[in-house]
Amino acid sequence: MADNKNASVANDKPKPNTSAKVRKRLNLDLSEEAYSLLQELAEAEDKNMAEVLRTGLALYGIAHEERQRGRSLGVVKDDRVIKEIVIT
Repeated sequence: MADNKNASVANDKPKPNTSAKVRKRLNLDLSEEAYSLLQELAEAEDKNMAEVLRTGLALYGIAHEERQRGRSLGVVKDDRVIKEIVIT
Protein backbone atom coordinates (compact mmCIF):
# COMPACT_ATOMS: atom_id res chain seq x y z
CA MET A 1 0.00 0.00 0.00
CA ALA A 2 1.43 3.39 -0.99
CA ASP A 3 1.76 6.07 1.67
CA ASN A 4 0.32 9.31 0.23
CA LYS A 5 0.30 12.08 2.88
CA ASN A 6 -1.33 14.55 0.50
CA ALA A 7 -4.35 12.38 -0.21
CA SER A 8 -7.66 13.81 0.92
CA VAL A 9 -10.14 11.63 2.76
CA ALA A 10 -13.86 12.20 2.23
CA ASN A 11 -14.40 12.40 6.00
CA ASP A 12 -11.88 15.22 6.47
CA LYS A 13 -13.60 18.18 8.10
CA PRO A 14 -12.31 21.72 7.67
CA LYS A 15 -10.46 22.99 10.72
CA PRO A 16 -12.04 25.97 12.49
CA ASN A 17 -10.43 29.33 11.82
CA THR A 18 -8.79 30.05 15.16
CA SER A 19 -7.39 33.39 13.99
CA ALA A 20 -10.86 34.94 13.53
CA LYS A 21 -12.00 37.21 16.38
CA VAL A 22 -15.04 35.95 18.24
CA ARG A 23 -17.52 38.73 18.93
CA LYS A 24 -20.45 38.89 21.31
CA ARG A 25 -23.58 40.90 20.63
CA LEU A 26 -24.92 43.25 23.28
CA ASN A 27 -28.35 44.86 23.58
CA LEU A 28 -28.01 48.19 25.36
CA ASP A 29 -30.51 50.68 26.79
CA LEU A 30 -29.27 54.28 26.93
CA SER A 31 -30.85 57.48 28.09
CA GLU A 32 -31.66 59.97 25.33
CA GLU A 33 -28.74 62.12 26.51
CA ALA A 34 -26.25 59.23 26.46
CA TYR A 35 -27.46 58.09 23.03
CA SER A 36 -27.09 61.62 21.63
CA LEU A 37 -23.56 61.87 23.02
CA LEU A 38 -22.67 58.49 21.52
CA GLN A 39 -24.00 59.59 18.13
CA GLU A 40 -22.18 62.91 18.35
CA LEU A 41 -18.86 61.26 19.24
CA ALA A 42 -19.20 58.67 16.49
CA GLU A 43 -19.91 61.33 13.87
CA ALA A 44 -17.10 63.61 15.09
CA GLU A 45 -14.58 60.76 14.98
CA ASP A 46 -15.94 59.21 11.75
CA LYS A 47 -16.52 55.92 13.56
CA ASN A 48 -19.55 53.79 14.23
CA MET A 49 -21.14 53.70 17.67
CA ALA A 50 -19.73 50.26 18.46
CA GLU A 51 -16.19 51.50 17.85
CA VAL A 52 -16.75 54.45 20.19
CA LEU A 53 -18.10 52.11 22.89
CA ARG A 54 -15.13 49.72 22.46
CA THR A 55 -12.70 52.63 22.82
CA GLY A 56 -14.54 53.86 25.90
CA LEU A 57 -14.40 50.38 27.41
CA ALA A 58 -10.66 50.19 26.75
CA LEU A 59 -10.14 53.55 28.47
CA TYR A 60 -12.26 52.43 31.42
CA GLY A 61 -10.10 49.31 31.65
CA ILE A 62 -6.95 51.44 31.81
CA ALA A 63 -8.49 53.66 34.51
CA HIS A 64 -9.47 50.56 36.50
CA GLU A 65 -5.97 49.05 36.25
CA GLU A 66 -4.35 52.27 37.38
CA ARG A 67 -6.76 52.63 40.31
CA GLN A 68 -5.79 49.10 41.40
CA ARG A 69 -2.16 50.30 41.43
CA GLY A 70 -3.00 53.38 43.48
CA ARG A 71 -2.73 55.73 40.50
CA SER A 72 -5.24 57.72 38.49
CA LEU A 73 -5.87 58.58 34.88
CA GLY A 74 -5.97 62.20 33.85
CA VAL A 75 -5.70 64.80 31.12
CA VAL A 76 -2.43 66.70 31.33
CA LYS A 77 -1.46 70.01 29.77
CA ASP A 78 1.94 71.63 30.31
CA ASP A 79 2.76 69.17 33.13
CA ARG A 80 -0.47 70.04 34.95
CA VAL A 81 -3.43 67.73 35.44
CA ILE A 82 -6.45 69.60 34.14
CA LYS A 83 -8.93 66.70 34.44
CA GLU A 84 -8.84 63.51 36.43
CA ILE A 85 -10.89 60.52 35.34
CA VAL A 86 -12.39 59.00 38.47
CA ILE A 87 -14.11 55.63 38.49
CA THR A 88 -15.98 54.30 41.49
